[in-house]
Amino acid sequence: MSIGILLIGHYCFKADIQAVRMIGVLELILGMVILFVGLKSFMDKNPQIVMNENGIMDKRILKKIIPWNQLEKIELTMQNNQKVLKLNVSDKFSNDNFKWLYVKTAAIKLNQNPKTVMLNLDQLKFDSDLLISYLNSKNVDFVNEDIFRNLTGWNKILNKMLY
Repeated sequence: MSIGILLIGHYCFKADIQAVRMIGVLELILGMVILFVGLKSFMDKNPQIVMNENGIMDKRILKKIIPWNQLEKIELTMQNNQKVLKLNVSDKFSNDNFKWLYVKTAAIKLNQNPKTVMLNLDQLKFDSDLLISYLNSKNVDFVNEDIFRNLTGWNKILNKMLY
């Protein structure tokens, strides 16, 4: 996407009209920022979701770990053709523990009782059988839906190749 924006910005920058040149400069800046952010996230090989004896930590949306005793229910499911881990978090876990952007975008889910936190697993490589057995071993209400049952056609082929 950033390369396309950079190309459009380059063509706008070469225009004769001053307003179009300014749009070109803005598009060049936007394209460079998107390229930087995309390459940074592409090169990041650190685990995004960490589960240990203390709880669950999603580095994308959380500042602190969610302790197991504050999780009321965990559900591994498909939502909008994406694999998600749906967490019902008690009200003891403060909204201040979430990153600012997640609080703004998921305000309705975080104001429910219990709070609903969706951890997107679609871009992450994981062993679903190992994840299911680990979550079953925790003292939390765990609901497992067959996440691969609803996949058909190209989604099923792609999922088998990637995971």
